[in-house]
Amino acid sequence: MPESELSSGDGRAEESFVQYVVRSSTPEEASEIGGRVYYPHQLSVGHSAAGFQMRLKAAEMAGVTIGLLEYGTPVRIATGELTSAYQVNFPVFGRLRFSSGKTVVLGTPATASIHGPLKSTGIQGWSEPAQMLALKIPTALMYRELESLLGRTAAGPLDFDGSFDLTSHRGKEWRSAVDLLIGSLRNPDSLLSTPLMAEAAVQYTVRGLLLAAPNNYSEELANNGEAVGSAAVRRAVDFIESHAHLPITLESVAADAFVSPRALQLGFRKYFDTTPMEFLRGVRMQRVRTELLAANISTRVSEVAAGWGFPHAGRFAIQYAKTFGESPSQTLKKSGALSRQ
Repeated sequence: MPESELSSGDGRAEESFVQYVVRSSTPEEASEIGGRVYYPHQLSVGHSAAGFQMRLKAAEMAGVTIGLLEYGTPVRIATGELTSAYQVNFPVFGRLRFSSGKTVVLGTPATASIHGPLKSTGIQGWSEPAQMLALKIPTALMYRELESLLGRTAAGPLDFDGSFDLTSHRGKEWRSAVDLLIGSLRNPDSLLSTPLMAEAAVQYTVRGLLLAAPNNYSEELANNGEAVGSAAVRRAVDFIESHAHLPITLESVAADAFVSPRALQLGFRKYFDTTPMEFLRGVRMQRVRTELLAANISTRVSEVAAGWGFPHAGRFAIQYAKTFGESPSQTLKKSGALSRQ
């Protein structure tokens, strides 16, 4: 295989894992290859193109692209707006200069640069040996994980501060998550070549970045670890009681109460020593009992239970007996006795 050829690992694209191993000896080919793996860009060589070398190991998994990039001569890389992705870069060793709009970050193994999708970006360096970790996260994936953590739709754009301290406690934890992804570059039989493992590792990495790297949602994300107040829990209770006949979820309850799912769970644990979904099951169980007490003796218990979200008759009967101290059929017999009075 020619050194400049872009090659993928073993063709497992259908498994959400594609690996690239690239070597190029000309700036034109290096720019073209880098544009295919990451973004179209302009590559300028500092002095002479003689002796130019570019080496890239990269992998695409579960939507993200992670790579280790090296140049053998000083270069400048200029990229327009990324538009469709966020980019996190830092040197594994050496130093590099990163720019995003008017923000400039001196990248070291202790400091990463985070580029948003709406600003032009640049990289300058390799006058001395350096290896850059380059992590590309699609905008849609970033917002999906952000909104999952928030428990609601993002109210506005997600903006990171630009630099990220990898020596902080959370920075070190996030760096460990990235090391797991890097392992897939060195081991062709990595567990991350399987979709389920790749998705889990990528989700951990993206969510970790949102929680650890300073951004305009950091305060709200930090507060999501605290229990909400009684007013929010009351709103959630009202929503559950008025929508118990519908297929509601934890996320829909939290959204109506204007809090995150995690914060709502902590609130229910604080005030009711239960979870929102357990509370919902209790409300539905009580609705079944009320309906059975008012029903005709010929009513089928299984139909009433299924109508309130209990499709498995056997499991429902056991839960009902534990809750009310009698079987559903005994409750139904009471309705017949009451109707004869």
